[in-house]
Order: sequence, then structure tokens, then C-alpha cells
Amino acid sequence: RLNARSILNITKCEYSMIVLSIAVITWNRSRQLAEALKSCFACNLPENTEFVIIDNGSTDDTEQVVLSLFKNSHYLFFYEKMKENLGAGEGRNVAFSKCNGKYVYFMDDDAYIDVKNDPDFFIKGIQIFDSHEYVMTLTTQIYDLAWKANRLPNRAPKIDDSLCKCYMVCGGSHFLRRSFFGGTNPYFPNKYGYEELQPSLRVADAGYINAYSPNLRVIHNPAVNKWQFKEISNTDTLISEIANQFAIKTSVYPRLAYPICLLAYLIRQKRHLPHSELVRCNHVARELKKTYYFGPRIRLRTIVSMYRDFGFKVF
Repeated sequence: RLNARSILNITKCEYSMIVLSIAVITWNRSRQLAEALKSCFACNLPENTEFVIIDNGSTDDTEQVVLSLFKNSHYLFFYEKMKENLGAGEGRNVAFSKCNGKYVYFMDDDAYIDVKNDPDFFIKGIQIFDSHEYVMTLTTQIYDLAWKANRLPNRAPKIDDSLCKCYMVCGGSHFLRRSFFGGTNPYFPNKYGYEELQPSLRVADAGYINAYSPNLRVIHNPAVNKWQFKEISNTDTLISEIANQFAIKTSVYPRLAYPICLLAYLIRQKRHLPHSELVRCNHVARELKKTYYFGPRIRLRTIVSMYRDFGFKVF
């Protein structure tokens, strides 16, 4: 474990002045992680910026790559290697607990900032928060090289000419206003799948906004395209997506919403899964509900408001 903050002898006063925390969760992607971090370095960053890297038990040279990158950097950074792979949700929770910035930016380790077209990526993100006090999360556009398309649609309920409402935070590239989440864990701590739903629902239920900026963009460059659902090798990912959102929503939504959530779940199963995988999908959903605490249920009026903005997909 390396805590670079103690090496740099940073004072508590200087902690409180940090504007931006850039957090990355990584596992055995040292070369892609280096590309992600270098793209951040190449941007115009606030003077008081820190980096938080949580290594989910990599067996490659991730630690050496991180230390080499930051050796000659003037940025405050924190690197910690976990004993086991905590998964995306819990890994982000650990990272968030180490962040001191007014704003926290999470990006995937296989993504990078489109610096050539937008060197002010981070400055613009912070400006959006500063000018929209009711915005608590900010998702950016993600251009996926596997899809050869944008992940997020350009059409969404508008906040203003350059900002839209967002149903759910996109884990691959998003900002959080740290003060809203305080000392709590923002993310659902499962291994993978819809862990971003928890912070999104907390924001919506408190009467604030999850925003999306189509003008801020990162590039996602996955080594494997896990979204080709017709490929048998990607069945586990698809089951996780379908089962996790059903388990989470039926545990957190008002009980009156259960029949609609069940209908949406059955439609997704029929549309995407072969009949032979239905039993396994149901088992995953049941085990998730037995394993995790989901927190308090959100209000019915929150669901109604979300449905007005985003339609049936909220179920």
C-alpha cells in the first residue's frame, strides 16, 4: 500500500482546498490505465487536483506503472492495492472515501479523455456544477470504440441548451458533488451491474438532478466487446444486467411499483435471453436480494417524476 499523501506531507488545510478528485478503479489493465491517466494529465486541470487509484488486486505491473507515472508529477495522489477484487461498486466506494475534492470524477480504466477536441474537459465540468447548484451528478458522453457510436442518446429532457436530465449515472465517466453524499457510500456494493443506480435514485428522491452533458466526451476503448449479447461468451454479463436491475429496483422502489418492475424484467428476459438461461437469471436476482442491504425505499412521487421524464425504462 502506498499513501502518497503522507510522503508529500500534505496538511489538513491543503486537503480542504482540493477542488477535484479524479478516481479510477482498475484491475489488470496497466497499459489502458496509463493511457487514461495520461489523458487526464494532458487536460487543463484545477491547480488543486488529486488522483485516487484503487487497484482491485491486479496481478500485472499496475503498481509499477502508477508509481512511474506519478514519480515526476506535481499532483497529489493516492494508490491502494486491494487484497481481492471488490468489484466496481465497492471499489468506487473505497475510492470515494479517500477523495477530498469538492467534486469527484470517476472514469473507467479503459477510457480516456478526448483531449485533442476538449482540453478543458474538467474545467467545463466544474463550471456546470458551479452554475447549477441543484445538479448533484454529471454524466458525460461516452464514445464507444467497440460500438462505434455514442453510448448515451443525444435526446433527453433538457435543463438548458447544453445540459440534459439523466435517468442514471453512467459509471464509465461521471462527476459527483461530494457534499451531497457526505461520508456515506454512494454506490451499491455489488460486484458488477447497475451499481450506479443507487446514487442516481438518492439524488432524484432528494429532489435534485442527475445531469448529462452531451458536449463533454470520453472515449471508451474496451479490450473485449462484452455488449455483443448474441455471443455466448457474454451471457453472464447480460444476466447480470437484467437480474441486478430487477433486484435493486424491487428492493428500493415503492412496493406499488413491483408489478411494473416484474413486467419489465420478464420483457427483458424474453427479448435478450434464451429460455435455458431464465432459471439462472432468476437465481442471480434472488441471491442478490439475499446478500445485500439495499437501503430505504424511495418515494412513489419520485418514480412518477422519473417516468414522466424517461418513460418505461425506469422500471
